Amino acid sequence: MTTIGYLIDGLVRMHERARGRRLLLEMDARLLKDIGLSQAVAEAEAAKPWWRG
Repeated sequence: MTTIGYLIDGLVRMHERARGRRLLLEMDARLLKDIGLSQAVAEAEAAKPWWRG
């Protein structure tokens, strides 16, 4: 893969990570419990900046 390919791949992963964190905030307590997360953990994860892994 080229350097530009790695850069694009990294940007796509960061975008998907940010999207997933936003989706956590939309889940109700039952859905969070199904995936093994508490509301507090979901909120802490969603509060992370988009560039953090």
